[in-house]
This record gives sequence, structure tokens and C-alpha cells, in this order.
Amino acid sequence: MEKGNPLSYLGLRYNLKKGLKWAGWVSLVFISYFIILNLTVLKSNIDFQMGLHEWLNTVLLVGITEEIVFRGFLLRKLMDSYKFWIANTITALLFVSIHFPIWFYKDLFEFSYLLNGITTSFVLGIIFGFIYKKSNSLWSVIIVHSLYNLLVSLFY
Repeated sequence: MEKGNPLSYLGLRYNLKKGLKWAGWVSLVFISYFIILNLTVLKSNIDFQMGLHEWLNTVLLVGITEEIVFRGFLLRKLMDSYKFWIANTITALLFVSIHFPIWFYKDLFEFSYLLNGITTSFVLGIIFGFIYKKSNSLWSVIIVHSLYNLLVSLFY
């Protein structure tokens, strides 16, 4: 693939320090948002009762696999042909499309939830692409994506 080292191509080998810096700052923003929204505004509780399946699948593996596909490969390939914002928008739309089977499986096809899910997934796709471009490290978006999934699992 691309006649090069796949770890370098995906952005997993270089810019680790810069990627961790970006991941740290964005993680602080997401954690603050979830705490303020859920604990103070919505008065919801944190549910720490997550099984091994949810830890491995939802938190760890999904962040890794989706980011390798969407930011590490698709966004990079699209940026060969398009400007960043066009490539990022296409990638974000594809990122939304991969979530439809999950919403269907969980029977979440009511209009308000679907509209919220589409909007959230699209905005996250744009944010993840922006972080990837700025940090030039796939580790940053893997960490942020996994943290976001963890926060969703804890609060919803």
C-alpha cells in the first residue's frame, strides 16, 4: 500500500508528542463539556458499570479502527485530490454513514434521535479531521475518539 511504511503513512509513527498535546487539550474540552452539561445542567449520573465488552469494543477498538480508516486512510487519500475542507467534509459524511447500522441495530430510528446522531457524528468527523490535520498524528484522534466514546458510555 502506497509503497511505504503503513505506520508512517497513517501518521502513527511521527509527531507523537504533538499528537499527545492536541489530544490532551481537546480531551480537556470534551471532559469539561460532558461534566458541565451532564452533572450541572441535566443533573444526570455517571454510570461506571461498563462490562469488558463495552470497554474493549466501544472505547478501545472503535476509536482505533474508525480513525485508521477515516482519518488515517480516507482523509489522507482524499487530500491528494481535494483541498482539506472538501476532503474533510466528504470524510465526515462517510463517518456519519457508518453509524446508521448502529442506530438501526439499537432501534434509534426516531427523527429527533436520528437528527441529533447525524449532526453529532458529522461535527465530530469534522473536528477529528481538523485535529488530524493540525497534529499530523493519528494518535491524537484515536485518543480523542476513544475518550469521547468513553464519556458517552459513562453518561448515557
